This record gives sequence, structure tokens and C-alpha cells, in this order.
Amino acid sequence: MGYRTIVVGTDGSVTAGVAQQTAARLAKRCRAQLVIVCCYGPPGISRQMAETLLSHAARAARRERVEPVTELRPGPPADAILEVAEERSADLVVVGNKGMGQATRFRLGSVPDRVAHSASTDLLIVNSTGAVRGPSDAEEHPEKLYTRIVVGTDGSPTASEAARKAFELAMMLRAEVTLVTASKDPIVAAILLERTESGRPEGVKVRSRVVESDPLEAIRTVALDEGAGLIVVGNKGMSGARRYLLGSVPNKVAHHAPTDVLIAKTVDRSVEEIVPGHGGVVDSGGRKVAVYRDEDGALHAVSPRCTHMGCTVDWNDAEGTWDCPCHGSRYRADGEVLRGPAEKSLAPQDL
Repeated sequence: MGYRTIVVGTDGSVTAGVAQQTAARLAKRCRAQLVIVCCYGPPGISRQMAETLLSHAARAARRERVEPVTELRPGPPADAILEVAEERSADLVVVGNKGMGQATRFRLGSVPDRVAHSASTDLLIVNSTGAVRGPSDAEEHPEKLYTRIVVGTDGSPTASEAARKAFELAMMLRAEVTLVTASKDPIVAAILLERTESGRPEGVKVRSRVVESDPLEAIRTVALDEGAGLIVVGNKGMSGARRYLLGSVPNKVAHHAPTDVLIAKTVDRSVEEIVPGHGGVVDSGGRKVAVYRDEDGALHAVSPRCTHMGCTVDWNDAEGTWDCPCHGSRYRADGEVLRGPAEKSLAPQDL
């Protein structure tokens, strides 16, 4: 997971400080540019105070051996963070969870809700309220960012993409991943977990759990049981219709998780976000297109609709194929059928 630019806000509060430290450590691990934003204006922080807060935040980042860029902006903090993230083409925004769905107590109090529903990037919501982070992360390995990651799956494209990001993050951080599915049918659960696990990179340790509960409680329960420090979910369902079982989960997890939460951008992705060696279903000119970028940077675009019954295919990193989550059809990166029941190839598409 190659984050290139990470944006985090500061207002001098404890919750912002925890978010800044996490952002700095992740930026160091990813070798990413860290951008720290501070806002000023009535009735809260004066410009002079904001400059002082930015100076303190920059020094804290340097203690983590990260040289940050600072941004001083007038106006509401949520607007400023979103603007800076857009201007700098950030691929991750980090905020603290203080104020999720509650009255604004700090300048950044309302930011998590606003950014979670509006950001065009991945969003890391850092648990700064004293809830359990898990003994493995907080006590056994204090020098590591995360050692155990939990991700839910229901077989949908958004859940599969969230799992892929969790695997890549685990590979980078040398963490373990626990896959969770909420299902009363053990056969269906086993198929979903096996299919999702097949996309893990070599060397990433993965465990699977089936919990007969609603998705939110299943994820929460396993995160606490595993002593996880991070939950990863896709952003499908943060607003709008709830099309999948996990559709409403991101919003609930963001407000109620006992850990940090990474809301991975899995819908409304652009071609530019597809890195060499990976594929994904993206928006191109108002159309959904399945795009693979080879190691030389060349793009290969095909229809994302399985030719068997029209389900949307997922990219399988482990096999380098397009897989149908509904009936198991598999296609090469160029769309040619490798395995049925589909008989026709995925049609080439223009970008």
C-alpha cells in the first residue's frame, strides 16, 4: 500500500495529537509526504495561535523522524482538510475519532463525520478516546504501528477491495490479518473466506472467523478478541443506498469501533489510482470499467460485467485475474475466459 501523501489536522487537542503521531509513523513507514493542517478564525483559534500549534505539531513529527509540510488555512477545519487533500492529491487523511456524531467539543470535533462522508481518499480514524487498542498493539509491541488487523467480508466488490488493502498494509507493517464474515450458513461463510483469503500476498498470515451476528457486532467482537489495533472496511454505504450486507457497516464501525478504523476508498475510484501490477473497477467518463495496469504501466480495460449472469468482477491480486464473486468464473487480465461457467470473454473497453 504505497501512500504518497498523508494529510492530518491539528488544533492542539489531545485527540489531534494522537492522530498526528499515528500519521507521522505511517508516513515514515510509507516514505510518504506528511501534510499538517491548522485552521484559524472566530470564534476559536487566532492566526497567531494556529501558527504556534503548527510549529509544535511540526516538531512532534520531526521527533518521529518525519519532515512535514505545514498548511495554515482560515475557516472550518473540515473544509480545510478536504481542500488540502484535494490540492495535494493526498491518498490518505488521518483524523481522531473525538466528536464522531456528537456535539463539537474541540475545533476538530466535527471533522471525522464530515471527512468520512466527503473525502475522496482513504480515511484513517484514530481511536483517541481511551478505548481498548488491544494488548498486542499497545503493550506487547509498542514500537509497531499495528500488529493485528481485522477486516470484514461479505463477497461484495467493496469488501474484497478493503481486504486487498488490509493485506497490503499487513505486508508493509508485518501484521497479521483476521478475516471476519457474519453468516449463519457455514458453507457460504467458508466459500467467502476462502475466496477472500486467496487474494493475500505471499508471507501475510491470515486467520478466518465466522460469527453468527450482525456485521458490526461480528467485527467488533473479533477485534476485541484478537486484540487488534485496526479495523479495515470499504467506504461503500457511508451514504446513499445500502446495497450490500456490509453497506451500512462503515458508518457504524466508524462511530463504534474499539480500535482505529481505516475506511478504504473502494468506490468512485479513478484510473490514476490503479498502481502497476494491480487492477480494479473504476469510474471512467461516467462508466464502470475493469482496469489492470501492468508492470510497465500500460492499461488494459475490459467490461466489469461477468458474461455469465452480469455480476461485477473483482481483481484477484494473488492470481492476477478477474474473478466473479457470484459463480466463480475467472478471466485473464485481458478479459479472456480461464474458467467457467462464463463462456464469453470480457469485452475490451476504451478509456
